[in-house]
Amino acid sequence: MNAMNSPFYQYRDYMKKRYGAPLYRVPVDFQQGCPHRKKDGSGGCTFCPERGGRSMQTLRQEGVDDQIQEAIRFVKDRYGAQHLMAYFQAFTANFLPESCNMYRNILNRYDFRAVSIGTRPDSLTDPAYEFLKELNQKWDVWIELGAQTSHDRTLSRINRGHDWNSTKEAVLRLHEHGINSAAHIILGLPGETKEDFRKTAEVFSDLPLQAVKIHNLHILKDTHLGTEYLQNPFLAYSEHEYSEILIDFLRHLRPDLPVIRISTDSLPEEIIEPRWTMTKNQFRSFVIEQMNLRQIRQGDLYQKKDSEFQDLNQASSQNDSMHQPVNTDDGSVTFYSKRYKEHYHTTVGAKLEAVNKYFLPGKLPSRLKTGPVEILDVCFGLGYNSLVSFSQALAQKSSLNITALEMDRNVVQAASETITDDTDQDTWRKILNSLYQTSAFESENQKCGIEILWGDARHTIESVSGKFDLIFLDPFSPPRNPELWTLEFFQKLRKLIKPDGLLLTYCAAIPVRSGLLKAGFFVGETEPIGRPRGGTAASPDRNQILLPLPESDLILMESQRGIPYRDPAGVWTGKEILRDREISIEEFKKNIA
Repeated sequence: MNAMNSPFYQYRDYMKKRYGAPLYRVPVDFQQGCPHRKKDGSGGCTFCPERGGRSMQTLRQEGVDDQIQEAIRFVKDRYGAQHLMAYFQAFTANFLPESCNMYRNILNRYDFRAVSIGTRPDSLTDPAYEFLKELNQKWDVWIELGAQTSHDRTLSRINRGHDWNSTKEAVLRLHEHGINSAAHIILGLPGETKEDFRKTAEVFSDLPLQAVKIHNLHILKDTHLGTEYLQNPFLAYSEHEYSEILIDFLRHLRPDLPVIRISTDSLPEEIIEPRWTMTKNQFRSFVIEQMNLRQIRQGDLYQKKDSEFQDLNQASSQNDSMHQPVNTDDGSVTFYSKRYKEHYHTTVGAKLEAVNKYFLPGKLPSRLKTGPVEILDVCFGLGYNSLVSFSQALAQKSSLNITALEMDRNVVQAASETITDDTDQDTWRKILNSLYQTSAFESENQKCGIEILWGDARHTIESVSGKFDLIFLDPFSPPRNPELWTLEFFQKLRKLIKPDGLLLTYCAAIPVRSGLLKAGFFVGETEPIGRPRGGTAASPDRNQILLPLPESDLILMESQRGIPYRDPAGVWTGKEILRDREISIEEFKKNIA
């Protein structure tokens, strides 16, 4: 297990450890159908399409040998595969005498090191166990059980045809026979909650499984579940929503349990909902990044912790010098981010920037005199913007509530070990440490508080409620971090600001100012500090804008330079956002040529 890179135990790493090299799956479909369906094809599980779970790689191949040869060609060409595993996956494998002979025939004619058979718990009869014991003497046998959930009410609702106890007994009996078992789990089945998913993780962790395969629910056309959804829609998770329940599931899963996959794929034309923008590889990378940045790992909430994996978890959460301290001219400390290849603040002064770009333009002292102030701090980072504001509220004995959005828990940890306030060296460190440990801090008089929401701000902003007097927008620069400078993100911020509220940012880029205007803000400038140009102020109220934009900016906004950054679904990578803008610029040039 590569604990420093992947926060969950990837099946590929497990295979390398067990077999010395990854085994690439060769899907095989005997086209025997499913015993849970009627002869006319009706019945079966409500989520299952007509083709069952057949691999999309071999949909065009009908004969078994054609399937195998095409699949072998595919994994060798694409992955350079040298070692293979036969995977009998479509629908449900049965173990009738003729089927057993087909398994033997295939395995004897091709060079497979192992075999994986997908089946149902209630299809494992006494003769089936005897046959599997026979196979296991020559090949390493894996049984992948379609368990889906541990909750009987859900199994009944999706017409699964067996209960949870059937799965439990099958896993235990396979274990007694020395046969590997992996469980298929669907997160997002109708009627289930985050607590239900968590319970499934916990009960599966207590079984002698060798792996799990996790799917997000796809609601497909021409299925009973699809008909149910169209008549009475239920929650279908977007990429960001699913990532949160998946991460929580993984945290409650036994840390030594390999994860075969974390999402599924279907033919796009078959999907009713959810319609994702991310590919499987993009989604896996996103989940790994989010878990690493938040310092969370598979099994870190599993109650029966294994000391070996506790050590791995602790080692992986170290800051690893990703945030290098840099002294700025005003005596405060900022960091240089290796990830974004930028400083968090101007080297003229980190604290100076917080005061002059956010605190003073926001007129916080006068706002605090008139009543409780609500601040949304987007990209908390080292925390200077919030800490300066918090200190002012404490000095005035006023009420202040700050909601902070931050993706990288490591930077808050590093800040808690580095930053101090000249007037009270313990206060800021105490606040940062509390935010790192508990995601919240409250003053002794309970009039001031900070809450931090961890994760991609494009998603966490959806859970933010209420209206804000001030919004501090402080990501890395648009070329480095365009995800939070898009028109779509500005539109979300516009919904959260009070009628007389003020959005402040250090950034003066033309596409950013143009995007704020298109999102419904009045836009102006703030005084320059540490950079040639001033920052940007935006508000729903024209009267809040004290310094108007220069005429040159207004002219540039009408040119190709004024094309804003876009991210329609809120899931594009920074490179994809930049490339999309390049395409828009090329189209703009063609239209005026």
